[in-house]
Amino acid sequence: MTRSKYGKYVIREPKFVKEMAFHDFERQLSGFTFPAEIYVDKEILKEANQYVDIAWIWEVPNPAAMVGAHFHPFDEIVLFIGSNPKDMRDFGGELEWWMGEGDSAEKFTIDTTALVYVPKGLVHGPLTCKRVDKPSLLIAIGLNTGEYF
Repeated sequence: MTRSKYGKYVIREPKFVKEMAFHDFERQLSGFTFPAEIYVDKEILKEANQYVDIAWIWEVPNPAAMVGAHFHPFDEIVLFIGSNPKDMRDFGGELEWWMGEGDSAEKFTIDTTALVYVPKGLVHGPLTCKRVDKPSLLIAIGLNTGEYF
């Protein structure tokens, strides 16, 4: 059998990891695939220096605050994507997202498909679901994470 030169970059069996250092995964939530970390690291692909976390939201989770305030020692990109193929901006619900801490904290309403860039060290969260009209995706990508644990 011929080995593929690039086949190692197509990850068909990513890790599903619950023991992530930056989130409280002990809570049980409904309406949200959490924890359902789809995770690639150096164990699977030695060149990997990031993680990807993908979750569906199909109803207001219980509790509605899905993730609390936290920060990472790496940059993160968070995508909020609606499921309407005829209108990509239709998020299909409403989330409340906080960035910063103390008096400088700012609240953002996510009610359209959006991308949020979170620089390393910036406190973000909580992320609270206010309304779900149709399923949506939440995708978080940690960049240049180094060793996650």
